[in-house]
Amino acid sequence: MEGAAERGVLAVLVVLAGLAACGSGSEIIEGPKNVTALKGSEARFNCTISQGWKLIMWALRGTVVLSMTPSEPIITSDRFTSASYQEGGNFISEMIIHDVQLSDAGQVKCSLQNSDRDGSAFLSVQGVYAGNSEEEHLESSGGDKAPTD
Repeated sequence: MEGAAERGVLAVLVVLAGLAACGSGSEIIEGPKNVTALKGSEARFNCTISQGWKLIMWALRGTVVLSMTPSEPIITSDRFTSASYQEGGNFISEMIIHDVQLSDAGQVKCSLQNSDRDGSAFLSVQGVYAGNSEEEHLESSGGDKAPTD
């Protein structure tokens, strides 16, 4: 698995090097919004971009996890996929995080190659508790038990 991640990072670097000389007049019109997701579910983030972009990069907790060129996404992990839409002459990039984990909680960022502006949001992840009583919930979340009479 480590080899696949390294190949993915290498692919992103090759694309970045190839596009480094290409300027882009596009900009992020609307960045992603904060999302709260349950552990094990999906989280979706949208970024609206004006036409003319060359490379979109999605980062989770400071690490690029998904990149897109106008012709295709560069997927480095099956947990991070993309969808795209056209709306009113603008491009909407959607990053989908599959099987959200507690460790995924943190900043999500959408950025463009050769642009100093980005869009960011925060992913909050909630765990699922097995018990139904308040006492079990408090124990699961590390709280103290309430005194009983």
